[in-house]
Amino acid sequence: MSRNRRKGKQQRRLKNIAGYLANRLKEDGFIVQRYDSYSTNSIYLKLDYGVCNSIRISDHKGKQHLAYRYNVLSCCPERIAAKDKWGNIKYYFPLTDCDILLGAAICDRQQKIARFGTNGYETIMQKNKEKGMKKKGFWQKAKLV
Repeated sequence: MSRNRRKGKQQRRLKNIAGYLANRLKEDGFIVQRYDSYSTNSIYLKLDYGVCNSIRISDHKGKQHLAYRYNVLSCCPERIAAKDKWGNIKYYFPLTDCDILLGAAICDRQQKIARFGTNGYETIMQKNKEKGMKKKGFWQKAKLV
């Protein structure tokens, strides 16, 4: 198989996974913003306007200065949890562990709602949305799913 064909097949697989995750998250009540990178095969899903972090779906390691809470990577052979330099836990999942990622995101959301209350969580979402809409990049280019 040619390199371009393999790359196209991989890109379709990542898009299918992104669609699956976005649909399942919406079913669970998340607001999902999606951005498909123009320069790489990376796809980004921001959950509840960032209150519940973001998911990066890709075929390569990410940039050092960008640390996504959830990562679904074709180059990840097994599930990994690691702390970044600020002490935040980042999760790395192989393409086959999407349902486990969904469980982790749902659990994180429940913990945040328990911490802030439903109204507090929604207030933070609204503030993030208002702040984000003034920013360039992801916020201007992402689409609500």
